[in-house]
Amino acid sequence: MITKEKVYKTDNLALAPYLFMEGLKYIGCDVESKDNNTYKIVFCFNDEKGVGSDLALEFSKSRERQYKTTWSFFRNQIEEQKGQIRKGKTKCLNS
Repeated sequence: MITKEKVYKTDNLALAPYLFMEGLKYIGCDVESKDNNTYKIVFCFNDEKGVGSDLALEFSKSRERQYKTTWSFFRNQIEEQKGQIRKGKTKCLNS
């Protein structure tokens, strides 16, 4: 008997590696059109046990997610400072 594969899809780049690390088998990605000019890439995982949604919720509460959010904050700080340097401005907390 052939069974149809259950698939969990996400366009969340931070979540995709977590799903993979937690044992969901990556099966590829799809391109989904939002409108005529924009699209998004969706990562697809074999989810025979139907745990994808639970893992996504677990990730949202995890230390890994906290790390990613904090990493993004500091990355944005770097980009902000680069913009200030280009404008000839620099900011130092002790001056």
